Amino acid sequence: MVKRFEFQGTGGALFGKFFVGMILTMITFGIYFPWFLVSLNKYIYENTTLKAEKGDVRFEFTGSGGQLFGIWIVGVILTMITLGIYYPWLIVNVTKYYMENSHGKAADGKAYKLQFTGTGGELFVTALVGYILTVLTIGIYGAWFMCKLNKFFAANTTILEGSTPVGKADFFGKGGELLGTWIVGIILTMITLGIYAAWFQVKLFKFFNSNTEVTIDNEKYVGGFTGTGGEYFVINLVGYLLTMITVGIYGAWYFCSLLKFQLGNTTFEERA
Repeated sequence: MVKRFEFQGTGGALFGKFFVGMILTMITFGIYFPWFLVSLNKYIYENTTLKAEKGDVRFEFTGSGGQLFGIWIVGVILTMITLGIYYPWLIVNVTKYYMENSHGKAADGKAYKLQFTGTGGELFVTALVGYILTVLTIGIYGAWFMCKLNKFFAANTTILEGSTPVGKADFFGKGGELLGTWIVGIILTMITLGIYAAWFQVKLFKFFNSNTEVTIDNEKYVGGFTGTGGEYFVINLVGYLLTMITVGIYGAWYFCSLLKFQLGNTTFEERA
């Protein structure tokens, strides 16, 4: 049984949110930005469905701009004061905010939400070691670094029904398995002056999704991705050109196309 996401939003609706959000963000010298992000997330969640044979799962985002503003302003100040050291704690706090405000309701009435248990200290060590080894190996360790980051975020994600844990996520990909794709992708992207980037990105989608497992109510699901590099290339090429030609106006439709591509090609298949 395969579960597939579907995004029903439109570029026109997103344009309205983009336009208002950007105007208010500029007028308030950036202060409105967290409220803009929350409004955008609410729209995306409300228009995203997980399609399944047993019935669709609908989503809702319940966070507020005020909550995100508080997390963001404190995090930015502490990151500046500590010369960047606090940044992993900021990322963790923002992740917790988004997960704790992410809700899903199944066709049978069951209501789920997410919980994140990772800490800033854990992410700091992972990021510091990963960054240093990636620099020392001239980028080669980046494959392992990316896998460790995905492992950190997936393994610390819990699915709750009410306040009861009923599921979890995990990531099993290894740096050695990704290395070939990583090196070839970087080289071909450079040789083709960026053209291969779409194919490289889709290969990364496939790798990370296929190595992600979600367990819920004792049922295991493994991720997958069915999109192609060609499709992704066309979306980005058309989106970029039309956004430039329309002085940014088409950006909302471009963003909508990216969401439809990424969500519509993301699957979870039940594992026996």
